[in-house]
Amino acid sequence: MLVKYIIKVLLYLILAVMTLIRWFLKIPMMLGNIFLYFLSIIFILTGVLSYGFALESARECGRMIIIGMAFGAIPDFVPFLGKSLEILVEKLLSMTNE
Repeated sequence: MLVKYIIKVLLYLILAVMTLIRWFLKIPMMLGNIFLYFLSIIFILTGVLSYGFALESARECGRMIIIGMAFGAIPDFVPFLGKSLEILVEKLLSMTNE
């Protein structure tokens, strides 16, 4: 019986920490999406124009384009992590209510 209460307390602490992490990540995700898309456009345009004007080698231009694509993919991938965190919090809640 005592072990069950200790486990419940630990699960509530983990739940509180995960909820705080989710709250702290929500604001930067909203503000960061616009910044990351803008940054990705800058990198891709720099890569394409550097290659077009022969300022950099094809390898360096390819790296800039890949980095730009990665920055553009981050805002699309982060909501998946947030949803996974929500599902994990719900599972922890269901475990504490048993």
